[in-house]
Amino acid sequence: MRRLTDDTGLLEHALGRIPRRQEGYTTDDNARALWTVAEWLDPRRKRFVGEADRATLRSLADIYLAFLLWTQQEDGWFHNNVAYDRSLEPEGVSHDCQGRAVWSCADAWVRLGEGQRETAFILFQKAIRTIGSIGSMRGRAFAMAACAHLLEAAGNGVIELPSGWRNELEHHLRRFEQILIDAFRHFSHGGWRWFEPVMSYSNGILPWAMLRAFRVTKRAETLEIGLDSLSSLQTAMTSENGCFRPIGNESWRTRDSVSYWDQQPLELFKLALALEEAAAALETVRHDGVSLLVSASSAESGRGHAKSGTLTAERSGELVLGDARLVDIAEHIEFLRQARNRCLDWFYGDNDLGVPMADPKEGCCFDGLQENGPNMNCGAEAALSYLMTHALCAD
Repeated sequence: MRRLTDDTGLLEHALGRIPRRQEGYTTDDNARALWTVAEWLDPRRKRFVGEADRATLRSLADIYLAFLLWTQQEDGWFHNNVAYDRSLEPEGVSHDCQGRAVWSCADAWVRLGEGQRETAFILFQKAIRTIGSIGSMRGRAFAMAACAHLLEAAGNGVIELPSGWRNELEHHLRRFEQILIDAFRHFSHGGWRWFEPVMSYSNGILPWAMLRAFRVTKRAETLEIGLDSLSSLQTAMTSENGCFRPIGNESWRTRDSVSYWDQQPLELFKLALALEEAAAALETVRHDGVSLLVSASSAESGRGHAKSGTLTAERSGELVLGDARLVDIAEHIEFLRQARNRCLDWFYGDNDLGVPMADPKEGCCFDGLQENGPNMNCGAEAALSYLMTHALCAD
């Protein structure tokens, strides 16, 4: 992160491990970088990060926050692509970028320290007016997760919401929750269990957002779809040898075809994120003393069926299978976290070619895995995906 960051922001691309200045910057990557800083500064990671590195991370957060302050327009929308000479490149509105930036600002407001969280609040305050206009599936997923994150933080006394915000955030949360539920219902039939007719990029963000929303709304169908879609994604991303295989960027995955190559590190990060969120959702279920109905054939893959309607307690701490066999929720949570850790293994060689994709000494990661080997360039998205996956697995 230090190598790719200058006094403007995080540079997007590299040739090998050296930043390519002519490619410039993106708000996408600087929002991801801010999220990564917040993740590593989280108190749960304190034993892994020395004070000198924590100081470096706080300094980097200043740069990423300043970048977002600069690229946010007066109407609250973020401009995404910026040239190295700091000129804004011509572009249309990116709804995915907006959702990602909204999430990162919300997360920074909740998790960064004094002097930085105030800036994150101002950024979010300006962006909140845009949330209802975000139109892409992944942009909405990020925005939904941000609403849930802030409502939960306010409920725990971590932040104080301005007057009227609670109702607005709850409105957006419920609306996006229903949109994703409707999308899953519409496209899921036969053997296809997904929100769209194609599994394309950043797939894990969709089950992650559903599971993140569930922890606030406690809607049973949201939990069911979150677990069901996560199971479907795990299956789609598992090779014949049992290692994780990201859906290739060459031509994605449909009902009838799948792309194996140009595997992106981002997909492992988002899968790890969703697996960790599934574990957190089940911890909420266990805490509330609720049982979960899970088919025997899918219990081991994380696919479950929550009771429809209002969740009610039956057998505290147990998953109730279709064949009446009981599975301890704690054991299932552990299974999910073991799968999460296998996402990190992909970076260290547990992949189709058996080659390391990341260098833990430098924190860098190759941009993708191709049929003839790794793409040796180490750009921002790949590095951040590796560092985020590493943080999620550091518990």
